[in-house]
Amino acid sequence: MDGQVAESVPARTITTMTPATPTDSVVLDPIDEQIVHALQIAPRVGFARMGEVLGIGETTAARRYRRLRRSGLVRVTLAVDPAALGLTVWHARIRCRPEGAEVVAEALARRDDVSWVAIDASGWEVTCSVRSTAGDEAQRLITRQLPKSQSVLDVEVAALLHTFVGGSATDWAAWSSPLSTDQQQALARDEQCPPVIDDPPSGGPDGVTVLRADDRAILDALARDGRTSYAALARLTGSSPGRVRRRVEALLAAGITYFDVDVAAAASGIRTVVGLWLSVTPRSLATVGAALADHPHVPFAAAVTGRHNLTASLATRGFADVYGTVTTTLADLDGIVGYEIVPVGRRVKFADARVTGDRLAPPEPVRGQRTRR
Repeated sequence: MDGQVAESVPARTITTMTPATPTDSVVLDPIDEQIVHALQIAPRVGFARMGEVLGIGETTAARRYRRLRRSGLVRVTLAVDPAALGLTVWHARIRCRPEGAEVVAEALARRDDVSWVAIDASGWEVTCSVRSTAGDEAQRLITRQLPKSQSVLDVEVAALLHTFVGGSATDWAAWSSPLSTDQQQALARDEQCPPVIDDPPSGGPDGVTVLRADDRAILDALARDGRTSYAALARLTGSSPGRVRRRVEALLAAGITYFDVDVAAAASGIRTVVGLWLSVTPRSLATVGAALADHPHVPFAAAVTGRHNLTASLATRGFADVYGTVTTTLADLDGIVGYEIVPVGRRVKFADARVTGDRLAPPEPVRGQRTRR
């Protein structure tokens, strides 16, 4: 990557990496699938309660979860709503020379303000999501530095206006639920118990949430492992487990943070991911966005600025499902005046985590908050 882009990335972060070698996919047995879906409903459910609901032993639940996490198949993390911190989320489509796409993608993936990076199937386009405040380094990256890179042919940037789906662990499941209705309701009741909020987060004069120093330490730890115990968080911050728990619950209740569950492609069976860029009439934008949010193959959909005003991810087991979605779901929706389908060739970074083949790479030391997609 040339100097203009490299200036904004620490020198150690732009080393070109060898493309990850895909690993062998796995087949989760019914108990593994139940554990993953239980986490999507109640990300921090205790192993004793998980075992009680699923009808397995506490030790079995703990052992299987740890194996799934260690194998890069599932991870629970805490994400932060960028709007609550006064950040803007930008979606950038960066068309590159074929020989430069990998270098650009790897450099972007190592930035803390970039939450996901993918290279399209043609190898020409890098798509990424960048968080920024007005005038900060991230905004300069996408408006000034990237367009000047010798590897970059064109940059198209859109600001995220509204998220229809993709803001919590329960937004999307990778498969039909392996849990019974009673099991789902039992876990949901535990998760929905109202917390006692005695330390609500404060807002500044512009309405932006002000985080304390101990908040950032807690959020950084939970961004690495969302199931870190309150006792461990208390030791980290020099506080008490009860105080830390109340603070986390306050941030959750205020909508500033949410727990997220990432499921690797190796575990979910997802083999085909495409980006949808739709042009929708203003009158139909909310209706189309809501319809996509209800679709079982859509983990993310949002209204954006730019020549396309709605973008979504479609995660399926093959292009036949993509065709089916286009000819049924999209065909039945009024107000769509144009669309573009961009197949994803390789995901380099997913939900703030690097991807190795079809698995989640071990988390790197966290230097800032993360946000979904």
